[in-house]
Amino acid sequence: MTEPGRLGRAFEKARGEHRGAFLPFLTSGFPDLVESDRLALALCEEGVDALELGVPFSDPIADGPTIQRTTEAALRAGVTLGHVLGQAMRLRARHATPLVLMTYLNPILHYGAARFASDAAAAGVDGLVLVDLPPEEEPELWKDFRDAGLDTIALVAPTTDESRLARVIESASGFLYVVARLGVTGRGGSDAAVDSILERCRALTGLPRCLGFGIDLETPIDRYRGKAEGVVVGSSLLDSILAAGDARSREENARQFARTFRKKLPGLDPA
Repeated sequence: MTEPGRLGRAFEKARGEHRGAFLPFLTSGFPDLVESDRLALALCEEGVDALELGVPFSDPIADGPTIQRTTEAALRAGVTLGHVLGQAMRLRARHATPLVLMTYLNPILHYGAARFASDAAAAGVDGLVLVDLPPEEEPELWKDFRDAGLDTIALVAPTTDESRLARVIESASGFLYVVARLGVTGRGGSDAAVDSILERCRALTGLPRCLGFGIDLETPIDRYRGKAEGVVVGSSLLDSILAAGDARSREENARQFARTFRKKLPGLDPA
């Protein structure tokens, strides 16, 4: 049996502590590379279970207004995929926190897919979410990522039908990113069918299920007790950072958000 990687061990640790896992999302390079590093380090120091770094991209299809705003700032600062990999390397040198890159396909193709897979693994990246490339498409590309040691994290939604769900899960590793509602990222209630997709996922795999899109401090995550093993939180965290007027306040807001959200995590304990 293959030993679990950093992501697998993070979910095991959360389960052993009778809670869900917390995976915050930061736009890499926002508001600039130096401060972005400080924000990411602050979240790692607050004990998040994994950190998602969003690769800035000029033509998003799933990003809501908050993430678009932070992405535009990062792009103005000149942040590229190479810079994001550099950030991952700096974080890995200081923390064992699992790192997941969330990106669109175009930056990877521009960088060079084989080069990216090798460089991402060398930088200490643990997993990859490709927003606009379904796992059943370009199977060789996905295989190259897995062969490099990257977990290939699949996005599934309440609208994913049964036959496709099985194909998607077959090539997934790390965890399943379960889209809690249709539309772009940001605030909003979950889709009524999310319970069904969570149950269908469990029938097909033992991979952890993480809810994302629309999760914030007000979300009653205890309603997903026994149905989800973690949550991905992006826009509401970034909103709290954006609300601050200077670098010190932005870091403090990020830390306070992490501390507050961690208090909610026992709500996902199935015991």
